[in-house]
Amino acid sequence: MKRILVATDGSEGAGRAVDAAARLAAELRAELWIVNVMDGISDEELGRIAQVENSSIGEVVGALSDQILLAAKDRALRLGPLSIHLKSRSGDLAQAILDTAGEIGAEAIFAGKRGRSRLAGILLGSVSQKLASLASCMVVIVP
Repeated sequence: MKRILVATDGSEGAGRAVDAAARLAAELRAELWIVNVMDGISDEELGRIAQVENSSIGEVVGALSDQILLAAKDRALRLGPLSIHLKSRSGDLAQAILDTAGEIGAEAIFAGKRGRSRLAGILLGSVSQKLASLASCMVVIVP
């Protein structure tokens, strides 16, 4: 396995997926790709956006994505992967993750069981379910 993709939205479940993907990447000396897809913005994030002056919504959303990616990279670095790449996307969550996996030739996709969606009470998050159903590579859903 040469490339592992992990999706993160900054949630604790996504953090556990980053940990699992980073451990495997370190063990296999594989590239670790961390992707964040900005699809929806939570009430907390909207509050942060409202506090930013002289910035467009696009700049603020980009900054939030960068913050999520850098936090995930820091978390992964503690577990030892040699090569970490960051990618920010927008659009449909599952499709953007699948597209990224295809573009980089990922052999595995890691994702949390549930993200920050307001429908997080569903047994298996809709994004995780779509990934498991549609991916052409191995999908690891981390509880």
